[in-house]
Amino acid sequence: MANQVALAVVVVDYLKISESGDLMIRFDSLSQDTLRALDAAGWGVNRAVDPKQWVEPLESEGYRVHPLATAVLSALGGLSVEPINRVGPNFANDEPYNFDPLAGGSGQRALALEVETVLGGQYFPIGEWLSYSSVFLEARGRVVAAGMGWFWEVGPSFEESLELAVCANRPLLCLYSDPGVAPWPPA
Repeated sequence: MANQVALAVVVVDYLKISESGDLMIRFDSLSQDTLRALDAAGWGVNRAVDPKQWVEPLESEGYRVHPLATAVLSALGGLSVEPINRVGPNFANDEPYNFDPLAGGSGQRALALEVETVLGGQYFPIGEWLSYSSVFLEARGRVVAAGMGWFWEVGPSFEESLELAVCANRPLLCLYSDPGVAPWPPA
């Protein structure tokens, strides 16, 4: 008989915490606009899906999942969150924050390794965002998008990445560009 895998996280009010009691995601810190966008996408405080449908294939490609990625995928995996503000201070925000880690990470392990080498840390794919760039979540919470020769700071925390992707409430910062590729957006 196959082992039953219990979800490693629970939602209490608007907080996502691990079984060990560690705070994982602070949904209570999000703006009302972001919460409405999450609600419109199908999220609710009690939403919990089993992330193994994404984790197992990605681990077979060499990724290593971490507790925060498990929490994010449990709460938001499979959802596509539309932006409420389509014009950011220095970028067009016209695509959803798509929580499909296979779309963002399958076949992209080399890109993830480049992100880890350049920025440091352990990153796991959680989906796609602007121009179908791969979105990676670092074990300590930083979220970056990578694609077309650029790495962008989506947020220093997962919650801040949601705010940027939904509300376009601050400039998009280019962290790195490949040699010969000008940073975008320009500093």
